[in-house]
Amino acid sequence: MCKTQCLLAAISLTIGLVNAWDIAITTGDQLEFYSNQTKINSEGMRFRDLTALAYDAVHNMLLFVDRQNDNASIFSYHLATKKYQSLVRRRSFENIQGLAFDPVMSLLFWTDTNERSIFWISLKPGSKNELYGNLLIKMDDEMPRAIAVDSCRGYIYWTNTNITKPSIERARFDGTDRKVVVNTDLFMPVSIAVDQRTKRLYWADDKEGIHYSIESSNLDGNDRKTVLSGTYHQPNTLTISKDSVYWVDWGFRSVWKLAKDASADVEPFELLKFSNEVPFGIVANYDISDQIEGSNDCAALQRLSQNKSAINDTFNIPRDIGLFCLHGVKLDGKLECKCSPGYTGERCEVSVCYNFCFQGDCTLSSEGQPMCRCQNGFSGIRCELDACKGYCLNNGVCSRSRQNPTCQCGTDYEGSRCETLKVYTTTNTSVPVTSVKEHCKYVYKCS
Repeated sequence: MCKTQCLLAAISLTIGLVNAWDIAITTGDQLEFYSNQTKINSEGMRFRDLTALAYDAVHNMLLFVDRQNDNASIFSYHLATKKYQSLVRRRSFENIQGLAFDPVMSLLFWTDTNERSIFWISLKPGSKNELYGNLLIKMDDEMPRAIAVDSCRGYIYWTNTNITKPSIERARFDGTDRKVVVNTDLFMPVSIAVDQRTKRLYWADDKEGIHYSIESSNLDGNDRKTVLSGTYHQPNTLTISKDSVYWVDWGFRSVWKLAKDASADVEPFELLKFSNEVPFGIVANYDISDQIEGSNDCAALQRLSQNKSAINDTFNIPRDIGLFCLHGVKLDGKLECKCSPGYTGERCEVSVCYNFCFQGDCTLSSEGQPMCRCQNGFSGIRCELDACKGYCLNNGVCSRSRQNPTCQCGTDYEGSRCETLKVYTTTNTSVPVTSVKEHCKYVYKCS
């Protein structure tokens, strides 16, 4: 009896913790959860550099990018079970800036600015995907950055940050019916969100110089409104809840909050301030029931929120598939690299010659150890000894132009190290006695 009661109590506590947070943030190697400006939990023992973040309120699942992971780039984290999954294999030179998930079709979308492309995978049980993701849209001049999903009407929206022709665009989940919805009075739209309940878009525009704006429009790009315009913020990502807009600001290392219906004279509220790490991604705990309230277009999402359809929980990238050994080979069956001679580091990324020789050129011995060929005037294992240091006396100027140092002496000294005071003689016997005495201050041999 006690076991059953204890188990139910643990489940109840877990559910309480899952639903307690207001916003979640990626910063450094951590997923951090906040409620009422207080951090209530963090996760991230196995990660390195977390960036883009998305939230699936139907399945209580976060999706995020770790851009320094060896194997995969995109992961999921189930808040109730605390189970992580690797979803997409890491490319060598990718730059994933935006993530969005549609729970109706179980589709995950993301942008890659290096590839100038949008990719997708399916998380339905039994789905087949390319390990690197399936290409949806390949662009020529556009630079896709942020991405959002309209699950009720079946669209993806994304921002194009090519400053020569910035825009906000949309397309169907299969890439068809592509359309530009906003392309005027934009500079660099860095983030976007879809509010299902109000049928509106929200985006952050990092304008030229010190200016920025938070703006809104309907889903077709019309009825455009400026929620906030200001200076000195550098917005990166934006999210919405039922009542508020939140954004990450790199300029102040802060998270800001503003009511959706705030009047023009209301200032945003600095919700969180970071001192060491810089926050990157942000999502709000926006219940599905709140999102679909009063919407006739969201019947499929409403049914899904009641039925909790399954998500593939066995989709994983093999742990060692993406380990990159830059100058070496991967050891069979291990997450380790065997480095080539002359390299070290976890991924054999560091040359042993790096910063080894102070004043000389570094080469490798037959055993792969660093050796220095010193410049003229320097010696030592690392060419750290300066032959000119203390060599020339009496303010002589040392030169390393030859193998051995040479000195250029002042007018009163001579010798290889300017160590000898010059001797002056005179034949003028008519020099006054006082002049002779004065002269003998500087010349040793006076008659």
